[in-house]
Amino acid sequence: MDKPTKLLIACLFSLIAFGVFLNVRQESAIDNSKIPEKVETNRGFQRWITNLKNKGFEVEADEFRLVEENEIYNTKWMTIYSIDEKGKKEEFDQTLAAHKDIERVTFSPSERIFIDYRNIERENYAYNEVHLYGLKDDKIIDARILECSMRANCYFDRAYFLDNDVFVISEFSETLEKNGEDPICNVDELCEYSIKLHVIDLINNSRLVYESKPFEIVLQDVIPEL
Repeated sequence: MDKPTKLLIACLFSLIAFGVFLNVRQESAIDNSKIPEKVETNRGFQRWITNLKNKGFEVEADEFRLVEENEIYNTKWMTIYSIDEKGKKEEFDQTLAAHKDIERVTFSPSERIFIDYRNIERENYAYNEVHLYGLKDDKIIDARILECSMRANCYFDRAYFLDNDVFVISEFSETLEKNGEDPICNVDELCEYSIKLHVIDLINNSRLVYESKPFEIVLQDVIPEL
């Protein structure tokens, strides 16, 4: 085989390898924009989306797209205590016990962390704020882990853990323009909403937000069905 032929074959293989690399990278980018498989295959997600479909919502898992990524640990919204501080172990046990068997309070598999996503005013928390409380290693975390826009008539409808460190919170909210100048739509009016899935990872300090396609609903009529 002469030198030009060898060079041609080498170039051909290089082009093929580069093409494969681009395809893999493109597929990875597409996959990263979608709901993670660990979310989609989770029983909590499957029960949630099946319930929506049974209520007449035309929503599919592969329609959600990544729209935002944030860190979650913020000293402004979070307090951390050592379980070894005087009185904290008793306070921790009492707080867990006080939130057992309450609707819209979800516990982790270890039952050492809970998410309180009740859409009501609570001590130190507004209806548009989610309270996370629990024990990680020897630290008690007490945090406003998530809030949503009151202007958008936001409503947290479900929360479930994938494991002891990762959980999902779903939110209905009006699709407001980025400039924030849209008028508030009343909850008893037909308006455009979307669903946001907040995938929160305590270990990796991340919150990924996936959003559905927009749809029109009267939120006041829908809430009892959720």
